[in-house]
Amino acid sequence: MSRVRVAAVLLLALAAPVRAAPVWPESNLYAARAYVTGTRAETRAEGILTSFHRVLIKLSGNPALAGDDRLALLDPLAASMVEDLAYQDRMSDQPHHDEQGTRDRPFDLSVQFDPVRIDAALALLGERPWVARPRLLVRADIHDRAAVFPLSADGESDERHREAVLAAAERFGLRVVLVPLEGAGLVMPPVTLSGQLAWDESQFGWVADWRLDGLGATRHWHIAGVSFDDAYRVGISGALAVLSGHEVTLLP
Repeated sequence: MSRVRVAAVLLLALAAPVRAAPVWPESNLYAARAYVTGTRAETRAEGILTSFHRVLIKLSGNPALAGDDRLALLDPLAASMVEDLAYQDRMSDQPHHDEQGTRDRPFDLSVQFDPVRIDAALALLGERPWVARPRLLVRADIHDRAAVFPLSADGESDERHREAVLAAAERFGLRVVLVPLEGAGLVMPPVTLSGQLAWDESQFGWVADWRLDGLGATRHWHIAGVSFDDAYRVGISGALAVLSGHEVTLLP
């Protein structure tokens, strides 16, 4: 399908006003954040495009869209689907110095997209919103250079790992539960993502084995030679894919 035809079909689809009310808050599934440098128009355009791709993946539950050539046909329309955007200065607690102004400071660009237009874009890709999402219990045993410890909700050794898994959950739109070190009495969700993460000198990175159990699904996947941030993104995006009925794609 040509670029012109895709744009025409999309514009026709956008005219349809009827849309089922989502179960999930739109502010989560129809919004995404991207890292940008400065607030210039060119970096804003790049951030909108990155956020557009992330919203399509998150909303559909299909990480394989990241490698779909058809996204390039929709990219010119991304800016027209934006409802709102905001910048958050990553160095807001630090004064400007030397010649550095807002041009070179790092920002998180948060982009809220129009739900009707995003749903129409998904339909062109043969996808639809996946909104009825179960909570996901995430467990992991972590083997770093010095020690072995569990991923927990409140441990000190695993704080950076906890931040990584929560960031991945936010990016892919999943509600996750982590077990406190003293986990007595905790009501567990029906779906569990279990991982084994180990630092491997020969791989110059982390090796991660993931397993998903629940709702009739048991799946395994593996990645090696990545940062632990990427290891958790692969774990969470794999769970996203399986639970939404898609194939696991190793998407860091």
